[in-house]
Parts: sequence; C-alpha cells; structure tokens
Amino acid sequence: MSKAFIVDTSKCQGCRACQVACKQWNGLPGQKTEFFAGPELTNPAELSAITWNHVKFFPIDRQNAERPIWTIMHKKCYHCKDANCIRVCPQKAISKVDGWTIIDQSKCIGCGACENECIYHVPHVSNVNHTNDVGQHIVMKDKSHKCNACTLNERDVPACVNTCPSQALIFGDHEEMVKHAMRRLAELKKEFPRASIYGLNEFGGLKVITILRDSPSKYGLPENVKAIEITAHDGIKDMYSLLSSFTFGIPALKRVAYRAAKSMGSSKNA
Repeated sequence: MSKAFIVDTSKCQGCRACQVACKQWNGLPGQKTEFFAGPELTNPAELSAITWNHVKFFPIDRQNAERPIWTIMHKKCYHCKDANCIRVCPQKAISKVDGWTIIDQSKCIGCGACENECIYHVPHVSNVNHTNDVGQHIVMKDKSHKCNACTLNERDVPACVNTCPSQALIFGDHEEMVKHAMRRLAELKKEFPRASIYGLNEFGGLKVITILRDSPSKYGLPENVKAIEITAHDGIKDMYSLLSSFTFGIPALKRVAYRAAKSMGSSKNA
C-alpha cells in the first residue's frame, strides 16, 4: 500500500531531532556552517548532498505582541508523483520505487540535470566522498544525493518520523495521511483562517503532505507549479545519447557529453 509523510508545521518545535536522526541512521557527515546560516535559526541554510532533511525557520510573526508565532517547517524531498528530476535525467538513474523517487548511484553521472530542474532545490551533486563508521560508502563524489525515505538503509518507519517528539512528522498509508491532513486543516482554520495543505495536487500529488498555518508562499513553497516542458529536454537527451557513445562509459566523459548536449540544446532554442 502507498505510504506518505505528514509534516504538520503547527506542531514543529524546531528541535532538529529529525536532522540528527537522518544523519545518524544514514551515516551522513556533519556539515560545516556558520552559526546563523539562514533565516532566523535555520542551520544549515539549505539541503545538500550530505544533509537530506532540515528544519527551516521563518521570521517570527509578532502581530500579537502577547503571543508571537514561530513559523518552522521540516523540509526534504517531496517525492513528486510527476517528478521533474525523473523527466530530465539523461541516464534514467532516477525512478520510482514503491512510489518514492530514488536515485540509482550506479547509473548517476553527476551531470546536475536533476539539481537544476527541481524547483524545491532538493537533489545535490556531491563534491566529496564519505564512508560511514561501518564502512558503507554513503556519499559518493560526482553523484547526486537526497532523501530516499529510508528505503535504501531500510526501516519500517523513517528515522526522522521515529524521533520526532511532537508528532509534527507522521508516516502511514497515503489515504489515511490525506484524511488526517484534512481533519487537521479544519481544526487549524478555526484559529488561522488562511491555513492550507500543500502537496495534494502539486506535480500530480506529493508523498510529503505539509500542513501550513498560512498560504504556501509564506513558507517559500511555489504555488501553481507545472511540470517542465519536456520537448527541449528530449532534444538534449537525444544529443547526449549520441555523444555518450564516444565516452567509453567513463562518468567524467559522460558529464562532458551532457554539458555539450545541453549547450547545443540551449543554442538551438535561443
């Protein structure tokens, strides 16, 4: 049965337990940052090849001086049903596995197509190699990495959900998660009339459904999203397919071939 996450921003305490649990379970290294890397207490500023989920803080709403409202949101890959990253990958390294958007590192050449076309800025190509404490090669240089919903280092309940102390993160059957989100929205609207749900329709439906106390734009979430125009990318992939036949299967040369194909495609469409 299809599964999904709930992210309830009205319950998030900003404790970052999810960030720590993700790094511990997947053996990811710490990320060097500045103390105030992003808005308010956001740290690190964004997702990266070694940070697969993080907690984003927004400016405090002080309209009611007696009751300021913290706006905090857990963010990771949304696992779009109609994912742009899948549509543009020239190596077909990204696919759906039980509904989750998964990158096959053995096929990835690190061309950055997924990184460039994800409007949520989720996948990132790593510039480092990292082996965890038990010898697993978790992060590979020149490969794209992101949340895999704990399907690779498999567990029944993803690490971020398992550790969340406030139940801001929930994981379960997709239909039940949608029902839960609708019930929670009805409760929130009594106090926050602009409360909304993000993820029911975007890109055919997201596997991470986010409950918001305001409109998506207040949380930096794009509205009225559309899948990319695939015609131009088909031309790039066709040209890449031709050029890659001269690369002898060497990933570094394949990256060069992709960049050349993309440059030719851009020139043609200019």
